[in-house]
Parts: sequence; structure tokens; C-alpha cells
Amino acid sequence: MKRYSVYVLLKNGKDVQFESVDNPLEIEPVHINGAEMVMTKEQYGINLLQVERLEVVEFGKGKIGELVQ
Repeated sequence: MKRYSVYVLLKNGKDVQFESVDNPLEIEPVHINGAEMVMTKEQYGINLLQVERLEVVEFGKGKIGELVQ
């Protein structure tokens, strides 16, 4: 099973890092009350409108994608 390390830098300067079996860059956002939410199987929720930078690294392969806004 693939595992990913996800790093999120928010526009307010805070950052979050977590591991997931989902690649958040491949998940279709759900629109909820003006937010564009991406939810992983581990219940991590990311509002893409608040993201300045999102970086995904696959264990064993390295960096596979990045979202910069």
C-alpha cells in the first residue's frame, strides 16, 4: 500500500505535516459552505482555499507533487 507524507503551509503562516494512504492532490474537493475541502481516510481535512503550499512525498519514491497558490 502506498503511503504519503503531506506538508501543508497555510496562508496564516501555520503549517501541518501528516502521513496518509491518500494523495490529497488526487482527491476531488468537496464544496462545503464556501470551502473547498479535501478529506483523507485518516480524517484529515484540508481547506484548499486556505493553503499557500501543499507538498506530497511518496515513501520510497520522493516528492511526487506540489500545489502552490
